[in-house]
Amino acid sequence: MGGKASILLVLGFGMILVVIGFNLGNIGTSSVQNEVDYYSNTLAHNIAVSGAHLALNELFQDIDWDDGFSNLDLDDGIIDVEIGTLGDMKTLKSVGTFNGVSKEVLVKLKPSSYAKFAWYIDNMSSKIFVDGDTVYGPFHSQSTLNIGGDPVFYGKVTTNRGFNPDPKFWNSKGFDPHFYAGFKTGVDIPFVNNYDFNQQKNAAAEGVSLGGSSLFMNTDLWLTFNSDGTVTYRTGSGSDSSTYNLPITLPLTTFAPTGVVYLGKGNVYMGGTLSGQVSVVTGESSGLGQGNVYAVDDIKYNQPAMTYAGNNDWEPTTSTDMLGIMTSNNFIIADKIPNYSNIVVDASIFCAQGGVMAENLQTINNRGRIFVTGGVVAAKEELIVKLENDGTFKGYKKHVVYDERFLLNGPPNFPVTDSFEIVSWYE
Repeated sequence: MGGKASILLVLGFGMILVVIGFNLGNIGTSSVQNEVDYYSNTLAHNIAVSGAHLALNELFQDIDWDDGFSNLDLDDGIIDVEIGTLGDMKTLKSVGTFNGVSKEVLVKLKPSSYAKFAWYIDNMSSKIFVDGDTVYGPFHSQSTLNIGGDPVFYGKVTTNRGFNPDPKFWNSKGFDPHFYAGFKTGVDIPFVNNYDFNQQKNAAAEGVSLGGSSLFMNTDLWLTFNSDGTVTYRTGSGSDSSTYNLPITLPLTTFAPTGVVYLGKGNVYMGGTLSGQVSVVTGESSGLGQGNVYAVDDIKYNQPAMTYAGNNDWEPTTSTDMLGIMTSNNFIIADKIPNYSNIVVDASIFCAQGGVMAENLQTINNRGRIFVTGGVVAAKEELIVKLENDGTFKGYKKHVVYDERFLLNGPPNFPVTDSFEIVSWYE
């Protein structure tokens, strides 16, 4: 029995060693295969990412480029890129293939909107940001940023031509501006030249063809937004609304089915509480006396877009109200009785040739602040506030809170830059 037991024991151990050796061989083979698979997947992914970057480089140089790539060799693999268009959005699909393995990268782009700024000025001239001016959100001056006093900026500040006076002289001149998100100079973000508002006019004309009433020519227009989602309008001439035609009240979506109100060769006088989404455009003028929008009262959303969260932090709400104001000349805070104190403007404002200004600034007194929730994009920095020699001021100091919804979605038909920006990247 002892000899048989020894033989069985030897055979048993031998079988175990055979099984272990077989399994070790399988593990070794699987490890090699896993390494090969990992290498193939990684390289296919990297090739797809490289293809996306190559295509984006072409798009950023030519926004109309749609050739894509077919069977482009890279690192012993192949790149295939397709460019598609959906409305104003472009889609880019890059496929990288290596050793029989394919990986995809999907990128979505849309035109970069000027509504992404809390405050953008093409030319500041001699106008200044003063003690008491506060901006929460992205700020850019395509010229210099003129400092007078201790303005506060909570968003990133960029300028193309630096600051006036130079930062090294701020303390000696008694200036102490605060840049809590930092600042950078030499940043070139060109302003759109000779903007003609044809797109907005066509949108309003389309609205009329759908039964709307939002296209006006050779008249002035008085608009009052109502919190129930209606708008009251009348036409006439000048700033005295009592001389205008009888008012008409319509649901906003009936009045402007495409979301655009367009006035050619006249001025718009507006105020009220907006419930809905609309852009108001004064797209044509034959001089400074036309192509303006006057704020004759507060212009507010029915549901505020941003709420104060404490510690100098503002957060977006669930509001869907949205207003764009576009002028060929100026946005003007009217010298009216309701505006003898602070004024509220919830909107993104675009001034193609002018800027934001206070009416009769030389004769009015301290009116407090203009509270903007949204942003201002303008060709010029016009005067809202005037500092007196004794330290007092006339007009309105600025308190601007950027509407963060405008990072991805601006008001209807809001002007865009000549470039695209990435809104999603999926690997």
